[in-house]
Amino acid sequence: MGEIDLIFYVPPVLFSIVTLAFVLLWQMKITPAWQWSAGFAQTAAGFVVSTFLTEPYSAAFASGLIFIGAAYCYGSGLLVHFNAPRLRIPRVLFAAAYSVVLTYIVFVEQSLVQQLFLTDVGFALLLGVAVLIVTRRASRPIDIALVVTSSIVVLDSLTRAVFFTFFTNSSDDFGDFATSLYNLEVSVSTITVCMFFPFTALGASASAAIERHRAAAETDELTGLLNRRGFKQALERDFNTGGLSGSLLVCDIDHFKRINDTFGHAVGDTVIAGLAEEIRGLVAGRGSAARYGGEEFMAFLPNVSLQEAVALAELLRVSFANRDWHQDELNRNVTTSCGVSAVRDGETTLDSAIDRADCALYAAKSAGRNRVMAEITRAADLRDSRNLPVLAQSIDTTRNGAAA
Repeated sequence: MGEIDLIFYVPPVLFSIVTLAFVLLWQMKITPAWQWSAGFAQTAAGFVVSTFLTEPYSAAFASGLIFIGAAYCYGSGLLVHFNAPRLRIPRVLFAAAYSVVLTYIVFVEQSLVQQLFLTDVGFALLLGVAVLIVTRRASRPIDIALVVTSSIVVLDSLTRAVFFTFFTNSSDDFGDFATSLYNLEVSVSTITVCMFFPFTALGASASAAIERHRAAAETDELTGLLNRRGFKQALERDFNTGGLSGSLLVCDIDHFKRINDTFGHAVGDTVIAGLAEEIRGLVAGRGSAARYGGEEFMAFLPNVSLQEAVALAELLRVSFANRDWHQDELNRNVTTSCGVSAVRDGETTLDSAIDRADCALYAAKSAGRNRVMAEITRAADLRDSRNLPVLAQSIDTTRNGAAA
């Protein structure tokens, strides 16, 4: 066996190894896209069929279908990875139309050159559409690398289609494919340039799995907000990019144990999720929010003054108190109490601000609940902002009913 003959065995072997790797990743739930393994398996099969199947017409037809199936699966893998629209119907219709034309070229026209041109262009278009869709979604370096290597595969197919169709005198006999310059070129380009594609796909899938694991570890399952660990991690990332300044909100649900005991834990979870929704809407684009434990929530608003934070907390309190719970089998209003504090000059962590916000929250509870309390401020602060509430002063604009 010569070196040239050996080259033809390399692509199916490499893609079979990659296929096994992706099967393992899928079985271990590291990647949700089984399409990657299907695409690489089809690519390996396509090289085997096109090069080693003895009946040339069957080989040309089968390999054409296999490679267009691989392109479809690669595109699906990209769309799943980037959480993009699948566009199943138009892509399936394209593959069906390709199959009809392929049948005509192979069994009626019996043209190897046309079959190769159709397969390369069809492969490039089907994969290229997916690449165009996901390009703007790539932000991480490994995802950008995946888009770039996918684009290289598309360009490789288009370049080969144009070159061998219009700039060479390639044989039109299907029986000559196995020993053709085209077969040698596609094997060499697959071994070299195009092998970056499966490895970046592996890297991107592994990286995404790590991101999902970290997000799950830092996210509260019930509310979708950060948990205590995720909140601390988010604050550390924020503080590493600039100075520590802003305000802190601590809220919890009034008489929550009574709600749980009377209506059940399922209703209690619904109430917790409802307050989380209100906090998410309040904090969106402003800072970080977390379910800090049980029915207690915490939010940090960078570069927001104490007075502004009190106003935001009051909006939260009023909005939550006015929620309608009847569809959740809760025939009463539910309220929340909030404590607010500000990070003071020289503080390098939120520990002291959290303690002060907790004290303010305790004062709000002691004063009757369903209200916002701010930390005790220094005299200089009061002179600068006469309307800034102090610990002994509450904000309570909805006193039409008793607190829940």
